[in-house]
Amino acid sequence: MSLTPAQASKAYDTVKDTFSRDGVPTQEQSKSYITMLAATAGLSADLPAQMIFDFSLSVTAAKELGAKK
Repeated sequence: MSLTPAQASKAYDTVKDTFSRDGVPTQEQSKSYITMLAATAGLSADLPAQMIFDFSLSVTAAKELGAKK
């Protein structure tokens, strides 16, 4: 898929507030992603986030850098 710069900018502006400042998704974001995977990839919607996500390095880096959410 090829986007024009204007389209890419609009796409980014649409989703930029869904990302956390420290790179670690919130519990709500993780749950939403799992829900989407359950609907599209047959993943169990009850799967604990830690079964598919490992943000331990991001958490450590955020603490060391003093990142704010």
